[in-house]
Amino acid sequence: MEEEKPSTGPRRILLLTNSEYGQANVFLATSYALLTLQDEDVEVHFASFPRIRSSVIATSEHVRRDRPGARPIVFHTVDGKDMVSAWTRPEIVAEQRALNKRSVVPLVDVVRRTLVLLKVTLPWTGPEFVQIMRSVAGIVDEVQPDITAVDPAFAPALTVLRHLGVKSVILTPNTIKDFAMPLQPNAEPLWKYPCHGTAHMFPLPWRAIPLNVLLIVLSLIVTIIDPHRRALAAYLAANYHRDTKLTTLATLTLNPLALQRAGVRLLVANTPEIEFPLTIARPSHILPCGPILRPVARPLIEADPDLATWLAGGPVVYINLGTHVFYDAAAAAEMAGALRWLLAVYHKGRAESKEKRGGGLRVLWKVPRRGVEVAAGWKKVDGVFGPGGVVERLLGDEVRDGVIRIVEWLEPEPTSVLEAGTVVCAVHHGGANSFLEAVSAGVPQIVLPLWMDTYDFARRAEILGIGRWGNRGAGKLCKSNQLGEILADVVVGERSTVYAAKAKELAELCKKSGGGRVIAARHILAAI
Repeated sequence: MEEEKPSTGPRRILLLTNSEYGQANVFLATSYALLTLQDEDVEVHFASFPRIRSSVIATSEHVRRDRPGARPIVFHTVDGKDMVSAWTRPEIVAEQRALNKRSVVPLVDVVRRTLVLLKVTLPWTGPEFVQIMRSVAGIVDEVQPDITAVDPAFAPALTVLRHLGVKSVILTPNTIKDFAMPLQPNAEPLWKYPCHGTAHMFPLPWRAIPLNVLLIVLSLIVTIIDPHRRALAAYLAANYHRDTKLTTLATLTLNPLALQRAGVRLLVANTPEIEFPLTIARPSHILPCGPILRPVARPLIEADPDLATWLAGGPVVYINLGTHVFYDAAAAAEMAGALRWLLAVYHKGRAESKEKRGGGLRVLWKVPRRGVEVAAGWKKVDGVFGPGGVVERLLGDEVRDGVIRIVEWLEPEPTSVLEAGTVVCAVHHGGANSFLEAVSAGVPQIVLPLWMDTYDFARRAEILGIGRWGNRGAGKLCKSNQLGEILADVVVGERSTVYAAKAKELAELCKKSGGGRVIAARHILAAI
């Protein structure tokens, strides 16, 4: 038999992802890692929708600054409606808003919530889905990749890659738990782990188990009979190819044994050390990478010299609840009251210990931009933060003195703020990126979850001993006295040094072998 000749030239990698940062960030980070590996010759092709193009170009420029001579990332535009545009159409938004109105029958809420979640993760119509599939197929034919890495929430790409038999791996910001639940023995997913999207404690108390079992079974039934998924599958069979098998995120999470048999590999952005305690923590088809984060492109001192100087002045609590959590007057008042509580406890402890050295505790509070106007130095959002507003009444002196800094926008990347060395606590909403950025920076955290998987990240913070769930039982963003006590516990309480030490220990673990982005890049190359 004639020996196969070794391949020459670069290995060609195609990355296929939605353009939303929650999904695309791991692809941007892995792009950087693939092209900066000193012992590899790689050509990266990045296919997505136009809204992510500028970030891909910025990542490519960052690569070439750090490794002169590296190939630029080749961007390919996917034709069609991107995921956000699809799930923000009026009828889907109306369904999401309807979830705020609780039913008198909790099980009705479960059905509605599950159907909306399924629609949000699969928001395309039949014609839109097929348009994207055809575009992806054309890109694959043009690039002829050695391996393709695909976003599990990008259902049109998953479906067409499966149909064409393209060699691929799945790259995801999701966790081991998200994909390994059905593999856990002794029906543990029913009685041990809280149903997705619920605020139950972990481990589940005995009294909550019957309801948890009912909620999970009902969610599974709704997922299996989902009318939108069935209609979409029928459309593909009739209008694309009769043998097309619709493949979605739900397909990947519900049937892991089929994935194992098919040799599918999932690269996830965590490890067993920063995960729930799982009986089967390392299924053979799941490759744990750890946090897959982009490196900081611009140093903090370069991106915002004034903020860098302010951060260097002493310990800082950093509050950033992402772009989807907005403050009305009530929520702002509760948060301001919690900060007032924290500062009172801090200054009392400092006075009792006669501690005078160094700068005092400060707070950096990022408020999402929404109807912003600047008035008398205040960043005003919906009248809540302006002169005479509730926040000024509670924290006016602290804001004027620079103890509390309220901004609607941060020029530096969140990672550079967390890595400044003075952040002693990160307060966030429980998004995967927020959680993993804080873990990687070694910063204790307080999580204020409001929906779906954010509850899991609040639980993780407590399970891992790196922080607290800040609004358990509150029924809203936060309660000032509850969050104030929790802030004091994490920042200045007796256990504050324990939280900090454990956070630093996990950060060191996450940096091993170059960190998650390098590990993911190595796995992708190994799959060739």
